[in-house]
Amino acid sequence: MARPQLEFIPTGASQAMVFKIDRDVWPVYHYHPEFDILLSLKNHAGEFMSGDHIGRLTKGTLIMNGPNIPHALHSGIPDENDWDRPSLAVIQFSAESLGDDLLRKTEMQVIREFLDEARFGFEFHGNTADEAADRILAMRDQSPFERLLSLLHLLEFLAASEEKTPLASPAFSPSLKEQDISRLGEVLSFLQLNKTNPVTLEETAAVAKMSPKSFCRFFKANTGKTLIEYLHELRIGEACRRLLETNDPISEIAFDSGFQNLSHFNRRFRALKGKTPRDFRNQFTISPVNQALPFPAARN
Repeated sequence: MARPQLEFIPTGASQAMVFKIDRDVWPVYHYHPEFDILLSLKNHAGEFMSGDHIGRLTKGTLIMNGPNIPHALHSGIPDENDWDRPSLAVIQFSAESLGDDLLRKTEMQVIREFLDEARFGFEFHGNTADEAADRILAMRDQSPFERLLSLLHLLEFLAASEEKTPLASPAFSPSLKEQDISRLGEVLSFLQLNKTNPVTLEETAAVAKMSPKSFCRFFKANTGKTLIEYLHELRIGEACRRLLETNDPISEIAFDSGFQNLSHFNRRFRALKGKTPRDFRNQFTISPVNQALPFPAARN
């Protein structure tokens, strides 16, 4: 197992986006501040991981990873090193590289809201994935300016789609900003910091400066979950991280993640992830950072 490796992507003040075709997949567990949209161009008979989500990697798989969400791709077939059979189309960008001033414009509201929603990542399905694939592949023959316009159109199209499912859980989202002083922000920050410790309803309600009864209604209305459901999700997310990044015993991970007994941990894990912690750990093999592979050859 390995900790995620930071990938440097040359976007920012001088470049709004990166578009490339990768000949082979890059299986190293990594992250970066940018969003990336990945379109699988052939049937890899493998898996992808985004945060604590693992999905199938086949021809036409279309995912959008959120910023700073660790992710990796694993092909079930050997690399072919053949430019006539490339593996992936890749688009990488950030809100900053697109321009904060631009995103604040009224005309950009749909895209701005979608990028906020997509911070956990999405997988797209059905007609959405098919049409988005055509739009992405059309970028190969476009100028940099045309690609930027195509990206904005693509984001607007993806924002309107209902054929999408979220990937990473909140435990893999970036930390809340300190300047977020809203009541919910303070509560979520408190829970994130204390997710592996015993947390009571009374002390959490006190953070929100509310009575326990009022807090329960407030929290469920704003998160769609009860406090204990949200804590379980955070703790299982933390356990997933440890399962993927370390070789620590499962029992140790369970207790360190905030669960009081192993059987309860196993029940909650299976309920949220659909598999046992051992099966989750064994499902995906991550290339360790001390054996990091070079980035795959790419064509812009």
